[in-house]
Amino acid sequence: MTTGQLREQVWNTLSQRRAAVYPTPPHGHHPNFVGAGKAAEKLMGLEPFLEAQTVLAGPDQVLKPLREAVLKSGKRLVMPHPDKGGHYLLLEYVQPALLKRVRDITRYGKPVRLEDTPLDLVLVGCVAVDRKFGWIGKGYGFPPRHLPVAAPWATLAHPMMLMEELYAEPERQVDLIATPLEVLRR
Repeated sequence: MTTGQLREQVWNTLSQRRAAVYPTPPHGHHPNFVGAGKAAEKLMGLEPFLEAQTVLAGPDQVLKPLREAVLKSGKRLVMPHPDKGGHYLLLEYVQPALLKRVRDITRYGKPVRLEDTPLDLVLVGCVAVDRKFGWIGKGYGFPPRHLPVAAPWATLAHPMMLMEELYAEPERQVDLIATPLEVLRR
């Protein structure tokens, strides 16, 4: 199975079983899913999240509760610029309510270079993950294929997105996977 075929299979399954939530259909996205809030809560209770001071997070809807928790707790949030690939914005002392849309980060964030910004955690969406911590994303956008960040990587996944083993070559490895039912740590 190719990576593209695996993505389509996961997107179709989430859609057919009504497990995907806004934005729908899930195709072309790191899907937001039923139970994502519960998965986020599990991740927020873990030491890597609690101890992180600066967090890099993707713009996906599924990660919104995590981004809001980062800002509410006074941590620094770094996000990819929505219009400029390879550029990042730092948000500190920003009330989450001011960020109604991802695009609002351009108003409140200040440009930073990742190589000059110590990061403690990376939050990414996914299309599929496995119990060996292999990760497959949506195929474009954030995170870039070879993003050189040494901090732990964490993702949220619906149980239908978590496989024993991926049927395609993983694009990268992650360190933490939170589902509504369980947490896996590498």
